[in-house]
Amino acid sequence: MKPCLYMLGGINYKNGVISTCPRQGDQLVLQKDAYLPSDVFNHENFKKAREQLYNDIFPKGCKLCEEMEDIGAQSMRKDFILNKDNNFYRPFVKGDEIDYTQGHYDEQGLMKAYNPETHETAKEGLRHIEIRFSNACNFACLHCSKVFSSGWISKLKKYEPDKEDKMYDLKQLLGTEHRHGDDDDNEMGITLDQAMEICDDLIENFPNLLWIDFAGGELLYQKQFFPTLKRLAEHPNAKRMKISFHSNFNANFNVEELSEYLQPFNQSAILISVDAGRTFYSYFRHGGSWDQLKKNIQDYRKINQKTFLTTTCTASIYQMLDIYDVMDSFLDLGCEFDASIVQSPAYLDPSLIMLEFEKETLWDIERTRKLLDKYKILNAPYWFNYIVKYIEGKEPNHRDYMRFLHYRKKSDMIWKQNFNDYFHHYQIVDDELVRA
Repeated sequence: MKPCLYMLGGINYKNGVISTCPRQGDQLVLQKDAYLPSDVFNHENFKKAREQLYNDIFPKGCKLCEEMEDIGAQSMRKDFILNKDNNFYRPFVKGDEIDYTQGHYDEQGLMKAYNPETHETAKEGLRHIEIRFSNACNFACLHCSKVFSSGWISKLKKYEPDKEDKMYDLKQLLGTEHRHGDDDDNEMGITLDQAMEICDDLIENFPNLLWIDFAGGELLYQKQFFPTLKRLAEHPNAKRMKISFHSNFNANFNVEELSEYLQPFNQSAILISVDAGRTFYSYFRHGGSWDQLKKNIQDYRKINQKTFLTTTCTASIYQMLDIYDVMDSFLDLGCEFDASIVQSPAYLDPSLIMLEFEKETLWDIERTRKLLDKYKILNAPYWFNYIVKYIEGKEPNHRDYMRFLHYRKKSDMIWKQNFNDYFHHYQIVDDELVRA
């Protein structure tokens, strides 16, 4: 069996569909058909996916994890491991070493809750839930889409895709990226009333819930977030529970108020989506200010030392164009570091840089490694190597590279900005990317 915490003990709400994790894209439950955790956890689609994993088969919707593991990279499935007692552990990175003694999320034994004959997991087995309320967001980032950002909707409001957009299948500009059906009804969010119902169901039926993760849109921009935290504080397991959420940390919010809402829980973590270095931050994360980001981090730290602040980088080809500045900027913020890979859309895959600029990229990587040696951020080298291992192991696609060039041109036009004003080592000349 390919054990997976998310498949056996997870629920993920994402823009009108419900799955076991953020990456599972096949065995979905439509939110309009069922949205309470007790109605979803052992849905036929969930059981079917578990059955396939039990038989050592990756379900169709688990393609991204399968691809990562095929090239020897760390997949989301492997974020959690099984120990000898069939309990799930999340390894913590200490320097270049992985500590498997920390991060115990499963004292009751998740595998004991799983029935391999029916492929049901008892309600006591729910460990992790991720919730996206809506796409309401104050940013319009270049690796995002209208499904996850209302800022994208405003950008594309007056834009009509042309023949080249369709020829290159630029899903973000066509409005089809991250869609799970042709029906816009599948893109609905979670209202405040529904959020309260979900919380009540979790409180009444899932006693061993340990980790709740929130994603956006932008949580600090959404009215559902704080009331949901307040209601979840009533869960009988709240004092053992970890709350984490993703945020650009650039919204207009009160740091004292945020800290108060996180106090009732055992642990809290804020994954601050930075994604770009200071030099091209406002280009890539349209609507954001690097200075405001840094100030918000400093202000929060002054009043709350308990919350884990982790800056995250979702690596795309854009990040590889200035990887030294990206890492230098992250380290300057003084937080722990985490990374993930843009695999969808394929035309933003970070490995694409290796098609035309392999030698230059390897030089940038080596230069960045020397930079990391000067800092004492424990897990930065691990996650940097995670990115490097991916781009060196993935076979880039030339058509996807051409798609990126067209996407860059069109996004600059729509966003009313110029790539050449923000990047130092690369420039666009006659619609081609060249090393400066």
